[in-house]
Amino acid sequence: MMKFVYDSLETVKKLKHPTKKDYITLTIAIFWLVIVAWLYFVLTDSVFSSVYKLFYNSMVG
Repeated sequence: MMKFVYDSLETVKKLKHPTKKDYITLTIAIFWLVIVAWLYFVLTDSVFSSVYKLFYNSMVG
């Protein structure tokens, strides 16, 4: 069991940590992804909302 723990610690020591540039690039990519997803959901919601209103008005009116 202790051999496993020591092997794990050695593996963790060999890990390459991201640079500052990697952090900045990843942060920018995440922001763009959030903006694109927001646009997608807003557009999809507005399309379905207008289709629903059209359908509802045709059934009621």
